Amino acid sequence: MKNRFKSILFLLLAIAASISKISAQHSCAAVKVGPAQTRLFKANATQQQMERMELYDVRFYELNLKIERTSIDIAGWVKTIAVSRTTGLDTFVFQLHSNLSVDSVVGSNQQKLSFRRDFDIALVKLPNTVGLNQAFEVKVYYHGTPPSGASAAIGNGFSNKASPTYGNQITWSLSQPYSAYEWWPCKQSLQDKIDSVFISITTDTSNKAAANGLLKSVTPAGNGKHTYAWQTRYPMNYYLVMATVGQYTEYTAYAKPKQIADSILVQNYIYSNPLAYSNNTASINATTSLIETFSNLFGVYPFYKEKYGHVMAPFSGGMEHQTMTSLGIFNFGIVAHELGHQWFGDNVTCATWSDIWLNEGFATYTEYLAAKYLTSDSNAAAVLTKIHADSKPATGSVYCKDTVSVPRIFSSPLTYNKGASAIHVLHYLLGDSMFFKVCRTYQQRYANSNASTKEFNALVNELSQKNYDYFFNQWIYGDGFPTYTVKWNQVGGVLFVNIIQENLQDKTNLFDVPIQLLASTANGDTLLYAQQNGADNTFTFPLSAVSKLRFDPNNWLLANTTLKADPTYTGLEDMGNSLNFSVYPNPAFSSITISSQESEPMQIELIDLQGKIVLNQEILGSAQVNLGALTQGIYLLRASTLDGKVATKKVIVGTK
Repeated sequence: MKNRFKSILFLLLAIAASISKISAQHSCAAVKVGPAQTRLFKANATQQQMERMELYDVRFYELNLKIERTSIDIAGWVKTIAVSRTTGLDTFVFQLHSNLSVDSVVGSNQQKLSFRRDFDIALVKLPNTVGLNQAFEVKVYYHGTPPSGASAAIGNGFSNKASPTYGNQITWSLSQPYSAYEWWPCKQSLQDKIDSVFISITTDTSNKAAANGLLKSVTPAGNGKHTYAWQTRYPMNYYLVMATVGQYTEYTAYAKPKQIADSILVQNYIYSNPLAYSNNTASINATTSLIETFSNLFGVYPFYKEKYGHVMAPFSGGMEHQTMTSLGIFNFGIVAHELGHQWFGDNVTCATWSDIWLNEGFATYTEYLAAKYLTSDSNAAAVLTKIHADSKPATGSVYCKDTVSVPRIFSSPLTYNKGASAIHVLHYLLGDSMFFKVCRTYQQRYANSNASTKEFNALVNELSQKNYDYFFNQWIYGDGFPTYTVKWNQVGGVLFVNIIQENLQDKTNLFDVPIQLLASTANGDTLLYAQQNGADNTFTFPLSAVSKLRFDPNNWLLANTTLKADPTYTGLEDMGNSLNFSVYPNPAFSSITISSQESEPMQIELIDLQGKIVLNQEILGSAQVNLGALTQGIYLLRASTLDGKVATKKVIVGTK
């Protein structure tokens, strides 16, 4: 029990520290944007060249590389096995940075193939024309020094640096979004997932080499070298292929999700400096619980037949390489985020970079879910508050319309935080059960593949059997977020609440959402719902002696709010214009006539100022309502329909 208490204490301290260290720029975004703060991505392939690469489907890559921890020099070969998507494929086109030299290209029977370079593009003449759905094989031998000096879209696709804290010198790859070609010959297409990848890395025997999948062997290579052979048989996107070399100590653990009988290997390559492990023990050890928790929420860890793990590298942030996350820092939030990517980003990858919020928004939201399910309510609330706060500086939509700007693709306020805030709103609208059903079905339906915003929208509609297009139009495609000005007052037994909504970025994009209000009375708290569907809505609730009102008490909404009690606000003016009906005469004596132009029945409630419903009647068209039993005074007539439309009018009952 004592050891368990210490583990929980360390975990809570790690979480608190991670929350306090979160900056306006997300750690995951920091490494992907890197030095490219203001630069645009310059395409290394023209549209025509990309179209030529789409004429084949990559089935298999084998990378056989020589890498050391002391430099970024690289040499080796990459074998591609692909299938033609056309009837007469005669040229194999691939991407490789012009800094890297192609020594030779050979076919399946080792015959040399002719090729030419066009800057970062190579075109190989195939020995025979390849027919539709026929396989072919090409092996590219190359060497050189990958680009440095932040010439790449995210800084560098291949880097070397010593850790300023622990001293370990590391060589590592980081390819997202467009930089795999900087260190290996490949096809950079989100839509073409590689069926399987083998990666062999020969390096000095003082080093360990990390890559995707399972470590199959470590074999002597002579001259003080050895070769690490890794294999993954899960489909994977080009930017998730990784290779890292350095002096590491291996720490292993096992997660035991209830969905499978076997355990899942968690393989951590931590700097050989002992302080690297002792300083990060709590966050490293949290990984197994996170795998088990996320497996419960989203479905079993997608790559459970291989592994999950971390390899340290000296950058500020993390990168969700499939089955082996690269981390520059350890804290509970970043560990949860990069693990969340194994579901949202790796198993199901965004269809285009415009849909990147499906990767990063969900991964950011898993930070909140991790805190909610594994720590305390106060920690979870702090994470959520920080996500909302870091969303507010953003201008623009969650959906990325500018995919040549790397800082925009990986915008912390928009892609990460506002994406997560929008997902939280969707969670609220759907409820726990349906939200996680959507998450699990999304993982199953698009496993090992890609999904777009449009497809995710359709899935939400299908499973919920409701139309949530408005949510996506307002929160994902639309700009801004709501600013609410709220005033309330008690008049007799009725609580009046007036909510004015603005969107400071786009006045035409107002948000249709049920708002929670928590009313406090001497008898306790009452949770109320106000369906805000316009710029100015007033709501009435039959409730007495309200001493305090809280707006959105559970922090479901990304919003700015001003709330005040206003004793001058009577709330007795007519409220709402969503229903077309009239009441006459008014003032009335023995009866009133209600004339409705609505095509569906309206439920009519007459409420006195003590909040008591004194009349309840359904009408269609016009109806006369007898008031003979009512005493003189002011009443509220509340009309509503089954589809949620509500309007309220003041009715004065007098005596002749």
